[in-house]
Amino acid sequence: MDYSIGISNLKWLIPSGTNIILSGDLFSGKDLFYKYFIEKGLEEGEACILVSTNETAQKILENFDGIKMDNFCIIDCVSSRFGATVEMPFFEQIRYIESPMDLTMIMVALNEFIDNVSREKNIKKLRIVFDSVSTLLMYSNLRTVFKFLHVVSTRVRSGGGVSLLLIEEQAHDDMEIKTIQQISQGIINMDSNEIIIRGFKTDRVRYEIVNQHIQIKP
Repeated sequence: MDYSIGISNLKWLIPSGTNIILSGDLFSGKDLFYKYFIEKGLEEGEACILVSTNETAQKILENFDGIKMDNFCIIDCVSSRFGATVEMPFFEQIRYIESPMDLTMIMVALNEFIDNVSREKNIKKLRIVFDSVSTLLMYSNLRTVFKFLHVVSTRVRSGGGVSLLLIEEQAHDDMEIKTIQQISQGIINMDSNEIIIRGFKTDRVRYEIVNQHIQIKP
């Protein structure tokens, strides 16, 4: 029950029950990476949950325009701060959280969505994306965020899902990076037009971003 990343010419398969850290700077293209990752899951009939601390649900839906959204759930930790929680298509698949600091309510929304897709929709494969862990660390201390992610990662592993945890590596000291790495089974780093994977497999490929698409170089 492996998971495909969804980028053309990138044949890596992610084993079920894997939590992955996706690191890179603002211009590395990691936002495009997770978009491919979610789109592939939706195309395969899998459930996908995006926890967003950086983009509103409205903006996310615009970015995924044209994709079948039936199994896509969004936990929006942005809109409430700006009074932008307006009703929109797929409203029942969106949960608004007051602040990225409210990890308890994020966990409640996650559990609700996971239970819904697994029990009511009987979907066995699940992808969870956190965009981003770096923002969570701006609002809560390292210990609190680690405990929260540990609970999430345990549920991912026991349920055979996959999680992708985005992080701005240069924004954190070694202690923060090493602590968060403890809950992961793999690390994907995007840096200097190279994607490097470590953990459940070891490999590297060259890439470039052309017209908002990631292209793998031969």
